[in-house]
Amino acid sequence: MNRIVIVSGCPGGGKTTLSKALVEQLPRGLHIPSDLFYEFPARLIEPTEEASHHQNTVIMQALARSARAFAEGGYGVVIDGIVGPWFLPTLCSEWPDDIDLSYIVLRTSEAQALRRVCDRDGPGSSARVRHMVKAFADVSPYEAHVVETETGAVAETFESVKQGLEEGRFALDRRDVLRGTPQV
Repeated sequence: MNRIVIVSGCPGGGKTTLSKALVEQLPRGLHIPSDLFYEFPARLIEPTEEASHHQNTVIMQALARSARAFAEGGYGVVIDGIVGPWFLPTLCSEWPDDIDLSYIVLRTSEAQALRRVCDRDGPGSSARVRHMVKAFADVSPYEAHVVETETGAVAETFESVKQGLEEGRFALDRRDVLRGTPQV
């Protein structure tokens, strides 16, 4: 079966670390870091600005189409990126019903996210981190898809997510997303 797993959350939540671990467990795992797609525009509008909505939508469409091509080619795709519930309809509109979808939201505190991002990128990303921590504070109706990563225990997070994927905890029905009635 074709499979796409979306690993989302604010910067510093542990998305890339988890995504890399997940693809290693798949026979034909493929990791798509969505940040790469934001490097394509020659004149990128800061993604958190209101004026970036069209740009961000087109990037999400390109990301979804790329993921679909790999999934249809037999890869287990893990999308790693800041994919809030507000972009799930954009992604799901690009995917057929026979793709097995999962959505995971990694959540950590603002202080922890700032610490992790500053250690990795320096303090220049602080405004974006604060903005995205607030955006992911309430992901209703997808709260059941949230995994807390405050402690930073990578092995613990991985095991929790692996078990949740096996049990269907993070399953996403694209038809429900498109109708605006996600089942959680």
